[in-house]
Amino acid sequence: MSIREFYQQKAYINLNGSIISAGILLVTLAISLVFSWNLPLFLVTIPFLAVSLVHYIGFISYKRKTEVTPLPVSRFDDKQLFEHNSLLLAFAPAPALKMLFFTPDGMPAGEMREIKVRKYRWFIPDFADKRIRKRIGVYDSHGRMQASLVEDGNRLKLQDQQGEIIGLFYPGKKQSGTTGMAFVKNGKKLRVEETSGLYHGIKMVREEGEVAARLQKGWMPLEWTHYFKEANTPVLAFDYSLSQEERLTVFAALAIRYMYYDH
Repeated sequence: MSIREFYQQKAYINLNGSIISAGILLVTLAISLVFSWNLPLFLVTIPFLAVSLVHYIGFISYKRKTEVTPLPVSRFDDKQLFEHNSLLLAFAPAPALKMLFFTPDGMPAGEMREIKVRKYRWFIPDFADKRIRKRIGVYDSHGRMQASLVEDGNRLKLQDQQGEIIGLFYPGKKQSGTTGMAFVKNGKKLRVEETSGLYHGIKMVREEGEVAARLQKGWMPLEWTHYFKEANTPVLAFDYSLSQEERLTVFAALAIRYMYYDH
């Protein structure tokens, strides 16, 4: 799914949400008339109308984005997911996590999502869902799993394609400045730090103090806006020298940060 197809999908999701909200309101009003229920119309109609309007505005917005986004032409066919040094992020509805990765030319690079999801989890609140142990897969653009992240108590186990543990990620508290620590099998240690200012985001820092990866919002090279029409699209940049194990720690940090972003 290219970024143009993503915008188109979001438009349809919002349109369906608007129609469903309006439909529920009409059915409720029709039943109240049939059974002569004395409902407070103002209190009943306002929430459904508001939800329907919000979804309709979203539909119009994403429809326009679809129309002005050209069909992408791939320039990175020769690269695998862990070889890209620049990725742009988008999010799809999911019980917990579904993060899509795109290359700067608007083409899909891969995604990160739960390996198996039960349908009932769409209907339970976040605080209850957090008690469910997560198994998250990292997939390439062809849907092939490249690595996995497995919750194990208060940490994530990082596993390669063969299921071998290649690192551990420990989430931290925002108040401490360091929001996570990662350890990989080559003996390297990385920490996650919140960045403030104009381009708020996170950065992964090596033990020596070098920035290994950075996630920023509100920053994008001008040529990328040809395909990406949302100014706050998160941009993930890797240091070219990062190993696959170190890059996987960055995906673990993203999984923790955006676990319930579009629940």
